[in-house]
Amino acid sequence: MSDTTSDTALPKRRPKARRIRYLVLALIVAAAIYFIQDWIVRRQANVFIIDSRIASDMITVGAQEGGLVTDLTVATGDSIGRGEVLVRLDPRALSQQIAEVQAGIEQLESQKAGIAAEIDLETGRIGAAERTARARIAVTRARLKSAEALLAQAAQERQRNEDLLKRRVVSAQKLDDARAVEADLTARVAESQAAIVEAEAALQQARAETNRPRVLQQRLATLDAEQRAMTARREQLETRLADRDVPSMIDGIVDQTFIEIGEYVRPGQRLLMVHNPANVWVSANVKETELGRFSPGSRATVTVDAYPGRAFTGTVTWVAPAASSQFALLPNPNPSGNFTKVTQRVPVRIDLEGDRSGLRPGMMVEVAIHVSGD
Repeated sequence: MSDTTSDTALPKRRPKARRIRYLVLALIVAAAIYFIQDWIVRRQANVFIIDSRIASDMITVGAQEGGLVTDLTVATGDSIGRGEVLVRLDPRALSQQIAEVQAGIEQLESQKAGIAAEIDLETGRIGAAERTARARIAVTRARLKSAEALLAQAAQERQRNEDLLKRRVVSAQKLDDARAVEADLTARVAESQAAIVEAEAALQQARAETNRPRVLQQRLATLDAEQRAMTARREQLETRLADRDVPSMIDGIVDQTFIEIGEYVRPGQRLLMVHNPANVWVSANVKETELGRFSPGSRATVTVDAYPGRAFTGTVTWVAPAASSQFALLPNPNPSGNFTKVTQRVPVRIDLEGDRSGLRPGMMVEVAIHVSGD
């Protein structure tokens, strides 16, 4: 009796189990269709790039001057401000050179002051000599004019006495006295003429000495040029001394240091590497076949591997003018004639919006560039 009951129950269970299997299969097919459709739609609406990284301007801080490192004020990971001194080099040698040049400048200043005083002295002396010579010429000419007038009168008196002596009106003594007076005035006239010549010679000599201040002025100009050269030299040394303190040119973070205190560095040697954490973006390598689907200004969604579930938004701001392969250090020539076509990658920059804290250069990200530009 039990065998008969079990045989009649089996056909009833089988259709029910078959319906369950069909239902499960239908659900699986529906889910597959949904996800496939969603995948197709998302692929049509977006360009996906998984070969993307967070990028920033990695600034290498170098040494403009060579010298011994006396102070390293920061370490890897430290936050720094613009103008903050990061490295100090030994300044003693340049300080001594600056002191030496400064002493030379002060010596030139002293020489210039002495020459300027000498110019004033010579100018005053020459001016006084010219004025004295002119005054002597004026006085002597006045005396000459007076002596010539007296000489003319004495000549008339002598001539009158000679005429009177012939008529025996005056004595010979009177004529001798007149002749003596005439001779004395003649001598005075000659003396005045000689004095005029002497005074004019003195004036010419005073005028000739005006070249002496000109020579001193030329010497002063030479010292001025030397002083300007030494001042420029001092400023150059002061600039080099200032370069011994290596400052940061940005607000940022120290990524790596390459030196230690006590190490000697050469000009141009790299000291540190820094970047600005507020200035980060996404560098994506897009297949060349996808470039036609978007343009600068297209919106993008970025997910960072380090922060699952956190999404960032951004905008495509730049598309490289050449593929990455064009800048490879080792080009790939094809001398054999065999050719394998490989899809090239073109760098694209995506500027992020909103809070970018925690994003570090080199982090891997995935990018979805919206084709519609939303």
